[in-house]
Amino acid sequence: MGEAEYKEFKKLVHAGIPAIHRAKIWHECSGAYRRKKPGYYQELIAQHEGWESVSLSQIELDLHRTLPNHEFFEENGLGIEKLRRVLVAFSWHNPSVGYCQGMNLIAAVLLLVQSDEEYAFWTLVCIIENILPSDYYTGQLLVSQADQRVLKELVKEILPRLDSHFCSLGVDLGAVTFSWFLTIYTDCIPMETLLRVWDNFFVQGVVSLFRVAVALLKTNEQKLLRCQDSGSVYHHLKSMTLEIQEEEKLIKVAFVTLKPYIKHSVVQSKRDRHICQMKQEFGILDDATGEHSI
Repeated sequence: MGEAEYKEFKKLVHAGIPAIHRAKIWHECSGAYRRKKPGYYQELIAQHEGWESVSLSQIELDLHRTLPNHEFFEENGLGIEKLRRVLVAFSWHNPSVGYCQGMNLIAAVLLLVQSDEEYAFWTLVCIIENILPSDYYTGQLLVSQADQRVLKELVKEILPRLDSHFCSLGVDLGAVTFSWFLTIYTDCIPMETLLRVWDNFFVQGVVSLFRVAVALLKTNEQKLLRCQDSGSVYHHLKSMTLEIQEEEKLIKVAFVTLKPYIKHSVVQSKRDRHICQMKQEFGILDDATGEHSI
């Protein structure tokens, strides 16, 4: 795809990928079609049948907490078994990550769009191993915690009045936004809007998480500024995502207005700096294998 064609494709993504094409485009844009190995998914499940692990225990606890109001994931719904197999297979595929809470919601959304569970498995693999930074779900969640510091820094630069307001009230933004990032917004915004966000996530990568977070704050800035105490701020931060009245405005602010201010290079530079600072704060050393130890 040439540069001009790619720009046109991104414009189409901003408008929302048609539902009939979404599964295929996610599969291709995530890189899953390149990673997919015929028979590998089935072999993982078959080879580890009956095995036990800490990851499997946590998966079982989270299965019935996953989109419980959606008929596909009701107690006897078809989605529960598919979700179990996808999460279990991933835990054996990548034992260094295994399973982390939030992955159940990500896999569930993939299954709603990509009815083929093998497609969903490989797309999950690419999200965690390729699109998100390394160690996003491992190492005391160090990288994902660092991203919350990056977000706070971006808010200070782009929305200084709001940042000052939060500081004056003692609001810890990360207490709310950490789960936004860890679940890629699956736990906080309506499904229709979520699919639009994910359309851009698969094309633009992890930088889209920051753009959406700042866009949510920017489009709700005046209401947040009117909050007189931390309790009302936290309440609004959690409630403002449940019903997004102006979806098109949110998408435009996130992926057009904020694009010049929140770039991949900027996010990466800030993340690297914060990871280094956090390692020093927590006394974390990298051993010869690149693993973290305290």
